Amino acid sequence: MKTLRDVPESEVVREVKEVIRITGLKLQRINTGSFAIGEGRSKRFVKTAEAGTLDFEGYDNRGRHVGIECKRPVGGRLSDAQAERIDDINRKGGVAFVVTSGAEAMELLKINKCI
Repeated sequence: MKTLRDVPESEVVREVKEVIRITGLKLQRINTGSFAIGEGRSKRFVKTAEAGTLDFEGYDNRGRHVGIECKRPVGGRLSDAQAERIDDINRKGGVAFVVTSGAEAMELLKINKCI
């Protein structure tokens, strides 16, 4: 029997991606991190997004910026940079939140009148 402790963040991301697909919202998955390109003296690192960027960002059916951060139900921790970004988006009139399931994402999108 699977418990909440066994649910990985990748499963939450898949569920939220499906919610986004069926609602027609224009949110995209954003992976943050960096990778190396080139070799030797021409080797450099490319950063994919700034720290604190949420898992999904885009806009809702009203044109507001929307950000969704996915965390596993047990043990998922929000970084300080993510918390600051969520606060900033909400303070400036957008909608941003943390979810631990696709069902929670759907509920919060409805509550915030994103869909």
